[in-house]
Amino acid sequence: MVDQFDFKGMINGFLCAQMEEQLYVHLEACAFNLGFRQFAMGHHVDLAGPPQDAIRLTNYHPAWIERSLGEGYFLYDPVHQASTRTAAGFLWTDVPAMIRLTKRQKAVLEAARPYGLSEGYTIPVHVPGEYRGTCSFGADSFERLRPNALPIANMIGTYAFEAARRIMRSRGKLPAGLDELPQLTERQRDSLVLVARGKGDPEIGALLGISAATAHEHVENVRRAYGNAQRPLLIARALFDGQISFSEVFGR
Repeated sequence: MVDQFDFKGMINGFLCAQMEEQLYVHLEACAFNLGFRQFAMGHHVDLAGPPQDAIRLTNYHPAWIERSLGEGYFLYDPVHQASTRTAAGFLWTDVPAMIRLTKRQKAVLEAARPYGLSEGYTIPVHVPGEYRGTCSFGADSFERLRPNALPIANMIGTYAFEAARRIMRSRGKLPAGLDELPQLTERQRDSLVLVARGKGDPEIGALLGISAATAHEHVENVRRAYGNAQRPLLIARALFDGQISFSEVFGR
């Protein structure tokens, strides 16, 4: 039953973790408690040369890690790709229904089986202004999973990733938070959305009911807030930071 799981202990363990080693031990214990045997939590980056501000913790079999790096599996990992299509946790067996698997991606899923990764469950994590990430739990079989293991795994993945972010921030390896993002006025943000839709200053002005000069001023103020970024880079940065969304840009 759900109430047999020590939620308080799970949460406190993540809140109290001050180092990666402590987080690793607690995350592994939580995974084992649910019936999983392996986990991998981290940002989706080039694992052959990960940036310093990327998070990565895993107890995957060393031979699988070596093979994955050697074959460059992380470059087209089907689980990573599937995680961009949903905000909810998903089973690895659901991946073929979520994305169109290439031969390479099918080979990755098959290659993982001998390393105790026949079954798995992945929780997507996306924080504006940071790399996309996931927290995955794997096993050779789900037969040992405790009841309600998957919804509990969602909670564990969320708390674990946030604990990792807190540890990285304390070492200056992640942005301190949303306070560091440029603070835009409503009009500046409206102008930014229209820039992303390919509108020029006269069109922006007409759509917002202001002069072209005022529209230009709004856009320039946003550019200055982003270090004088040119418009293509400005759009990419604003989307990455979560200042604007793809639905606003492409929606009707």
